[in-house]
Amino acid sequence: MKKIFWHLYRKINRLPKMVRIEACSLCQLDCKDCYMRNSQNRTIIGNGYLKYEKFKSFIEKNPYVESIELSFSGEIFLNPELIEIIKFAHSKNIQLTAFNGVNFNNISDEILEVLVKYKFTGLTISIDGASNETYIKYRRNGNFNDLISNIEKLNKYKEKYNSKFPILRWQYIVFEHNRKEINQAIDLAIELKMADIYFKNPWNKDIQIYKIPESSKRKLLEMKNSLESDQEVKNILSKNQIPICNQLWIQPQINWDGRLLGCCCSTNNELNINVFDTNLKKALNCKQMKYMRNVLKGKEKSVKNIACEKCIFFEEIYKRKQFVNEKEFKFG
Repeated sequence: MKKIFWHLYRKINRLPKMVRIEACSLCQLDCKDCYMRNSQNRTIIGNGYLKYEKFKSFIEKNPYVESIELSFSGEIFLNPELIEIIKFAHSKNIQLTAFNGVNFNNISDEILEVLVKYKFTGLTISIDGASNETYIKYRRNGNFNDLISNIEKLNKYKEKYNSKFPILRWQYIVFEHNRKEINQAIDLAIELKMADIYFKNPWNKDIQIYKIPESSKRKLLEMKNSLESDQEVKNILSKNQIPICNQLWIQPQINWDGRLLGCCCSTNNELNINVFDTNLKKALNCKQMKYMRNVLKGKEKSVKNIACEKCIFFEEIYKRKQFVNEKEFKFG
C-alpha cells in the first residue's frame, strides 16, 4: 500500500525514482587530466565523503527514491562509512550503483563481500589498458594487477552467493599509448565475466575513437548477445545510459555534502540549496533549478551563471535547437 502511495506521490509531483549522490570526492590516483586532481581547474565539489547519518536521513525524508548512483568525482571505496550505507540501502530495497565509475585499486575483502551479499547493483570499472605498464601511464599511482585481483576476488564472492550482482562494466578511455591493447582488453573482459566493455575519448582530446578490429567484433557480439538473454541486466544498464541534461529531471546530482548541483557536469556552479537540510521536492523546485531547467527547454535566452554556460553538451543542444522535452519524462 505504501509503495502505491509513493508511486502516485512521485507521479503527481514529477519527482525522480533515481538520484545521484557523491559517496566520496577523494581519490588515491593522480590521473593526468582529472579535473578534480588538476590544480589549474577550480571546482566547487570540495574534498569529503557522504556520511552514513546524512544518507539515512535523506532516505527517510524521501521514501519514494528507489535507486541511487554513488560515483561521481572520486573513489567511493575511500568512504569509511560505505559499508553502513550499503547495508541500510539494502534494508530499504534501494538499488545502489557506481556506473559513473570506480578505479577499484584499493578495496578490502570485507567490502568486496558486502557488495555481493547486500546486492550492490552495478559498477563501471575504469581500466585504460590491459597491462600494468600501459595502465599506469594515465592512472598514475594505480596498479593494474591489484585491480584485476580485486575483480577476481569479487567474482569468487558472486559464485559463493550465487549472485549476478554487482553487474560489472569495463570503461576503456582510448589514448595513443593504449590502442594496441584493445584486443587484449576485450579478451580479458570476457574472462572476467564483464557484462559490457565500451571505449570512449578523453574529455580534453580531439582524437578518433579507435575502431574495433574485425577480429574482435565477433567476441564483442558474443558479449552483447549474452547480455540480451538477461533482461534484468539489460534494463539496469539501459536506465543508467541517459542524456546528461535529462539528469536535472530524472537523475539529479547531489554533492557529498548535500549541495544540489543539477547534473554530473555541474562542477563549477551550484544551485544554492542543500538537499540534506530540506527535502528533495523543495530542492528540485527551487528558483535556480527552475531557471536551469528552462534554459535546457529553450525557454530562457540568457545562460549566465549556471553550469550550462560552458557545457559542451548544452552547446550541442543549443546549436541544433534540440532542447529538452520535459513531457517525455516518466515519473510514475
